[in-house]
Amino acid sequence: MSRAGTPLHTPDRGSPFTGLPVAQTAGLRLKPGSPTTMFDDDVWDLSGLVDAPVVMSAHRKVLDFTTITHLGWRRVAGAYLMARLAPRHPAVATLPHAFRIPINPHSLWAELHHLGDWFNYLTDIGISSLADVAQGHCDEYLAYASRRGAEPDRRLAPATITGRVRAVQVLALYGDILTDSYRPGFTPWAGRSADDVAGYKRTTANTVPAVPDTLLRPLLANSLYLLQTIGPPLAAQASAARDADLREATSRRGLRQGEIGLLRHAIEVRCAAGIPAPRLAAPALARRLVGGWDPDDPLLHLGWHPVVVATAGAMGHRRDLETLRPELQRWVEDCGIVEPWCRDATLVARHDNDQLVPWVPPMSRQQLATTVHALVSAAFYLTSALSGMRASELAELRAGCRRQDDRPGGGHRFRLRTRRIKGEPFGGSDDAWVVLPDVHHAIGLAESLTGAAAGDHLFAKASNNSNSLYRALRNWVNGEYGQRLGLDPIPDGPVNPRALRRTLALAISQRPHGLMAAKVHLKHVSIVSTEGYAARPGGQQASFVAELSAEEDAEHLRLTTVAYDDYQRGVLPTGRGARDLVAAFRAVDEILARHEPGPATVVDDRRVEGLLRATSRTLHVGVANYCWFTDPGKALCLKLAGTPEADQPLIGMCDSARCPQATHHPQHRAAWAAHAQHTEAVFLGNPRLSKPERARGQAVLDRATRIVAEIDAATGSPEGPGHGC
Repeated sequence: MSRAGTPLHTPDRGSPFTGLPVAQTAGLRLKPGSPTTMFDDDVWDLSGLVDAPVVMSAHRKVLDFTTITHLGWRRVAGAYLMARLAPRHPAVATLPHAFRIPINPHSLWAELHHLGDWFNYLTDIGISSLADVAQGHCDEYLAYASRRGAEPDRRLAPATITGRVRAVQVLALYGDILTDSYRPGFTPWAGRSADDVAGYKRTTANTVPAVPDTLLRPLLANSLYLLQTIGPPLAAQASAARDADLREATSRRGLRQGEIGLLRHAIEVRCAAGIPAPRLAAPALARRLVGGWDPDDPLLHLGWHPVVVATAGAMGHRRDLETLRPELQRWVEDCGIVEPWCRDATLVARHDNDQLVPWVPPMSRQQLATTVHALVSAAFYLTSALSGMRASELAELRAGCRRQDDRPGGGHRFRLRTRRIKGEPFGGSDDAWVVLPDVHHAIGLAESLTGAAAGDHLFAKASNNSNSLYRALRNWVNGEYGQRLGLDPIPDGPVNPRALRRTLALAISQRPHGLMAAKVHLKHVSIVSTEGYAARPGGQQASFVAELSAEEDAEHLRLTTVAYDDYQRGVLPTGRGARDLVAAFRAVDEILARHEPGPATVVDDRRVEGLLRATSRTLHVGVANYCWFTDPGKALCLKLAGTPEADQPLIGMCDSARCPQATHHPQHRAAWAAHAQHTEAVFLGNPRLSKPERARGQAVLDRATRIVAEIDAATGSPEGPGHGC
């Protein structure tokens, strides 16, 4: 016995999977030459999986059963995972309660981790057979696992605890094929689900917080500026740097005697032209100092290898440098030493005041790589924020994924080819997103900046840690290079594709009152999202549009509830549709009056929302009014357009002052007041207006002033009807 009754060896007799290859038994494809992992191995190496998505990181492809102390329970864990991978195996298919859908290999690592925690806990408390497990042990483990990895007086999140509880329970479903199992009839927490045991309340509501506008505004504005302004010249410098790296990698020989003269001539030409000498990289400088260079040597900071490589295709050694020291020292004295990259950068307009400045100062190779990484990060976040793609779909974007379709009558439609992973069989399936031109341009720049060959992943490193990209972009923007370009500092905070997808859905669903802070018009985002949905109804863009619809319904219900609350406070809507809306609110009052108040306020709120939901479904939000589209026959916009049978209003054609289904509310006052002020100051203030034009302008002003006065009267505004006009 090794510890707490753990046997040194437990034979695998009775396991139906003994001697079977893991991948082949599960029907998983391996790359040619990949190691063949057998069920009996202590480590399952599945790194050669052909269909593994990018989001499946390398450590999740290696299952190390040696983390389980009890040797026999390693095989128990392996048999359970094998049964989940191959539910159609004859030994598994006959189990009455086994799962019938194969587990996603991406989840194997977490399952093994939870099983290991359970088995090692049992070992530590002196239990060596699963048949000895009682409910008390399970309850004690729940208390232990709920706090593991956290502060002693704090519980882990219920969602985290659920996974640990489920791992304990599911072993009971596979007892007939395990070499060690719970006693017959015993199931941990029998009759209770893992969610119930952990106290986890599942909800269909999207609880992902949106990115705050104070963070989103500079993130998007800076990303657009960087990609449009310094992206093209930076891509050219990055390409030149990759070529130089390749030449240096293939130029490892020393200088030949006859090439010294060529190099001396090249140095003299550069010196005569006033070209500064290149500065040595910091790591190479440290090696020189360790190697005994004099700190006061005038050539200490000279990085002369690029000149040797470019001239002779070789690598100069110290003896060659000493041979050419007079020429090199004269070059340094006359022209100085400057970083080798981005010299003579073109002038660009600063982001804040349009002052012309070089787009970057001269850079070292490392600084150039950092800048490239920052702009690739900008492309990643711009694509995420303006497309709504999930992290798994962003990670599957490859060089060459862009498509441009010419549309009849002119114009273009841009698409990105990717793979959808969530909700799909292992490996995903091909998909395409219709995107804005800004996103199409950003992906093209990412390809140029990284030098990715066709088929290479563009954002593979961000698949599991997008925070690293955010930090790279934030540090660059907030540092020396970003501030000299006048970029707005980006605050710290949580930014990831899930939050950006949620933010975009909310911004589109709440417009025109919830505009995303950037130069991109949300209407265009909404249009391309809808076109992507129509082009591929079963694709992930359809899922995103469904999220938009749900958020839009929620926003319309919220706005309707706000209007109802105003009505209850005596603030009535105005406009020709006000009478019908007030009648609908009074009907809600009558229904509520027939019922006793609920035991809690939240119950009453939900009841009110339920009664208002039908009304909210007719709401269409305009910039300066609400349209309650209850009867197409009354819609003025449809009459003007000659489409009385349409099932949606033409909100852009709305004449809310005359439409019998339009209402004005306090939040619309600012738009009408600004419209009146602009008409009076800019339009009517023009002395060259003709009488007919002036009459039309005066009518517009009178209408806007009247609507403002009606809103003020309804709200009891003390400023009077002309305030703000």
